[in-house]
Amino acid sequence: MSGAQTDLLNNGTSGKGDWVADLRTGLGAEGLYALAQVIVQKKKDGSPYLRLILQDRTGTINAIFWEGEALAGRLSEGAIVRVSGDVGEYRGSAQLTVRKMEIVEETVPRSFFMKTGPEDRDELYARLEKVLAGISTPYLKTLINRLFDGQGLLEPYLEAPAAKLRHQGYIGGLAEHSVNMAEHARYCSEFYPEVDGDLVVVAALLHDIGKIFEYRVDTVIEYSDEGRLEGHVVMGERLVRRQADSISEFPEPVKSHLSHLILSHQGRLEHGSPVVPMTLEAVILHAIDHLDSRVATFRDIRDRYRGEERDWSEYDRLGEQFWYLAAGRESADTERD
Repeated sequence: MSGAQTDLLNNGTSGKGDWVADLRTGLGAEGLYALAQVIVQKKKDGSPYLRLILQDRTGTINAIFWEGEALAGRLSEGAIVRVSGDVGEYRGSAQLTVRKMEIVEETVPRSFFMKTGPEDRDELYARLEKVLAGISTPYLKTLINRLFDGQGLLEPYLEAPAAKLRHQGYIGGLAEHSVNMAEHARYCSEFYPEVDGDLVVVAALLHDIGKIFEYRVDTVIEYSDEGRLEGHVVMGERLVRRQADSISEFPEPVKSHLSHLILSHQGRLEHGSPVVPMTLEAVILHAIDHLDSRVATFRDIRDRYRGEERDWSEYDRLGEQFWYLAAGRESADTERD
């Protein structure tokens, strides 16, 4: 959990300082940030220094603190710190060189640090209800009802992030990503009539449900112990299968197919799938998962440079690529305004 208290009701920004989105190479920076990552490394003389990722609700920035020895054993992910330093560039990406850092202990609004999605909760819930209303298979409707209502997972589902550092890594990201996929899934089932539409829609809604338990959310998104040890794919499949087993009319072959959809949705073994997609529904589920996550990633990268007249992003270390920002800039800016 965070090293400082947080207050969800206080949404003011007085005292926050510079937002990550406003940091520019060649300028100084001072403000409150949450520690999304803390790595202690050693200089040539053996003394420690810190490599950090600082976060607020507008984004993240890499940071380095050469004189961080006194804090090396006291910092943890989620702690809130007040930082002053200078913004430069390292390997094509912005990097903050820290001059001074102190741990903040007083109450700080959580709203400074945790980003929310573009849709408000009511809009997202209305889209989810519409998707659920389109499911006609009785045992699949029962499954969803038992998970969301019987197990009390609807509220956590609407609050959870879809990722830690990547696509839809914010409050409500899991539901946004899953509902996007479910709407795509319904369209695909109409375009390819041999597809079991209700099954792939339900799989889209539930494919990442394990992320409710994989992450802990306070000032930053952190992994739970269970999340690190087991991962959301296995946790989610186990949860869904247990509920399916409790429904007497649920056909055994469909249980296996639904398990396969959840276990294979990441597509490749090296990407975290225990198995690769082996059915048409699984192929479609993986494809729409990849599509929505990549579009969300691009939008996130693009929004980091909103207001800047630049054609290319800095090098994206996680994606291992540059992103071309010029195409569609005018329409994207109009959409956001």
